[in-house]
Amino acid sequence: NYQINMKDARHKFLQETEKEKEGYIKSVKTLLQECEKNSQLKKGVYGVLANLISVDKNYETAIEMCLGQSLQNIVTETEEEAKKLIEYLRKNNLGRVTFLPISAVKGKKLERVNLNINGVIGIASDLVQYDKKYDGIFNNLLGRTVIVDDMEAGIAVAKKNNYSFRVVTLKGDIINSSGAMTGGSVQTKTVNILGRSREIEELKDCLLYTSDAA
Repeated sequence: NYQINMKDARHKFLQETEKEKEGYIKSVKTLLQECEKNSQLKKGVYGVLANLISVDKNYETAIEMCLGQSLQNIVTETEEEAKKLIEYLRKNNLGRVTFLPISAVKGKKLERVNLNINGVIGIASDLVQYDKKYDGIFNNLLGRTVIVDDMEAGIAVAKKNNYSFRVVTLKGDIINSSGAMTGGSVQTKTVNILGRSREIEELKDCLLYTSDAA
């Protein structure tokens, strides 16, 4: 069956890119691979942010635009592990990585905002799933961002709240709290690190289901 073969090939491709850490910048990729080889180094490392969050397909572009480079930040337990890894990167000349220690990164989610406008979907941190222990991190990165259907809703909600937070549309256009607007076309990537684990799971279920049915 052609369709099953296509899905199987895509599944293998995604698993391979996940294993090879495709799509990550070189320093992040190298560090993650080093951690896998060395349990001492891996101590207190929870992994790269993109793998710690699951996002509904409809919100993927918006969340990816919200997080940007932060998707490739590495989450650690405390500042100590981050310090140790930074020293390791420097000693081995592996480039730079941004770390998010759970113990240090805190964030407050928006409260007392007027989101009662047509086309407003909600606060970004409420629209994603993650382990409770990363609350501080995701509130910090997504707690002050509102996701909306389109630019029209975005402009309306930003104005109504005196530009006190960032607004992102489903197509990935951004209205910053400074009033600056960013948007345009979004590159479709062969390797989408944010949607990868979701797609791997979906394909696995689908392939499992079809093989059971066969």
